[in-house]
Amino acid sequence: MLYGSRRSGPNGCRSKMILNANFVSLRRSPRNGFSLVELVLSLAVLLVITTLAIPVVVRSLQTYQLNATASQLAGMLKFTKFDAIRQNTHVNFQILKGSTNWTVWVDSNGDNLPDGTEPQMVIPIIGNDTILPASSVPSPAPIAATLGAGSSLYTWTVLSDTGSIMYDQRGVVVSSAGGPVVTTISAVYLGNPGDPSSGYRAVITLPSGAVQVWTSSSAGNWQRIS
Repeated sequence: MLYGSRRSGPNGCRSKMILNANFVSLRRSPRNGFSLVELVLSLAVLLVITTLAIPVVVRSLQTYQLNATASQLAGMLKFTKFDAIRQNTHVNFQILKGSTNWTVWVDSNGDNLPDGTEPQMVIPIIGNDTILPASSVPSPAPIAATLGAGSSLYTWTVLSDTGSIMYDQRGVVVSSAGGPVVTTISAVYLGNPGDPSSGYRAVITLPSGAVQVWTSSSAGNWQRIS
C-alpha cells in the first residue's frame, strides 16, 4: 500500500465527485417574470394603440364595402349590356325599392321580376353603402366637366327609387323597345347618409352604354376610378 494515495473506496469516490462538481447558486434571479407595474404599463400601451387603430380599421372596412358595392353594381350594368347583345333583344337593368332594401337585377327574360336564374343583388336602405338621392351627394358638375362639352346636351337621371335602364341589341341605352337612343346620363349614388366623411360613389351609365364608377369625398372632388 502506498501512503499518500487517494482511497478508492466509496468515501474516496464521493470526495472526488464533490471536488469536481459545478454547483448552481440557489439564489433566484430577481427578474423571473413581469412585475405588476410592468404589466399595467404594457396593458396601457396596448389599449392606446388599439384605441388609435380601431377608427382606421373601421374606415378601411367602410371604404372596402362601398367600393365593393359600386363595383358589383357597375358589373351588373355591364352584364345587362352584353346580355342584350347576346340575346339580340332589349334587356332591362331593374331597381326595385322595398320596405327595407333595394333589389337590383338583370331582367333577362323581361318579366319585370327578379328570378332566381338572373343576376341580382340586395342593397339595404339603411347602411354604410346604401343608395342615395341626388340631394344627399355633392354636385356632379366635376363629372360633367370631365366628360366634355358634349355632356351638356344630356340630362341627368338619378335612380334613387324604383327604376330601370334599357339596353338594346346594339348595347346602347334606349328609352323603350324600338325607341331612339336616350340623351340621358343615368346615375346611381352610393354612400352613408349618416356619415358624409366616409365618401361617396357614383355609378353612371352613358347613352352609349358605357359604365363608369366615380368617387368623391364630402368636398365634392369627384374622380373616376373605373
